[in-house]
Amino acid sequence: MKSSPHRPSIELLFKRGLGSAEIARRLQISSSTVRNVVAAIKKRGDASEVKKSGRPRSVNTRNTRAIIKKRIIRNDGLSLNRMASQLGIARSTVQSIVKNDLKLKSYKLRTWTVPLGQIESDATRKMPKITPALS
Repeated sequence: MKSSPHRPSIELLFKRGLGSAEIARRLQISSSTVRNVVAAIKKRGDASEVKKSGRPRSVNTRNTRAIIKKRIIRNDGLSLNRMASQLGIARSTVQSIVKNDLKLKSYKLRTWTVPLGQIESDATRKMPKITPALS
C-alpha cells in the first residue's frame, strides 16, 4: 500500500481538533485513509511513515523491470526462459514481472490440426455467400 501524500495535511488538521469525517470532506479523500493516518498519529505521535519489516526485494527491482521491459519492446523474439537465463534470475520471477508489474500477457503461438473434413465443410458453408456476388 502506498503512503498518502496528504499525511502532513491530515496531521495538521487533526492537531487543530477536527474530526476524521471533517478532514476527509475538506481534503476530498477517503475517510478510511484519514482514519488510518489519525490512528498512526495517536499510536506514534506523528504521521511519519514507518519502515516496513520483511525481506527487501533483491531481484524484482526497478532496474530489472526496466531491462525486461526494454527487451520486450525491442522484440528480440526471446522467450521468457532465455531472458531469465541471460539475466541470471528464475523464469517464474520474469513471468511475474511481465504479468504483474508490466501488466502484459505472455503467450505462445499455437498451431492446431483441424480434420480435413471440417475444413471442407466450413468452406462450403461460406461459399454460397460468396458465389452469388461472382455471378
